[in-house]
Amino acid sequence: MKGWVIVAQTPNGIWANLLRSYLEGAGIKVWMENEHVQSLFGVTSLSVLPANLAFGPLRLWVPMAQAEKAQFLIREFFSL
Repeated sequence: MKGWVIVAQTPNGIWANLLRSYLEGAGIKVWMENEHVQSLFGVTSLSVLPANLAFGPLRLWVPMAQAEKAQFLIREFFSL
């Protein structure tokens, strides 16, 4: 995606949704790659099961202009 960068890759839907909510709460736009494909094939976005590797991991993308802030917030999230 032009103008967007990956800031996180998560092992399951729970972590992806927690991080997305945290970032969106801070005013950062987030797009989750493979969210709907994973749901179609038995791993819902709120599952603690690992993502289906045949369709790729769940990745969080943010606009380049917000990437530095997003990376800071992700580090802060995991240091809590």
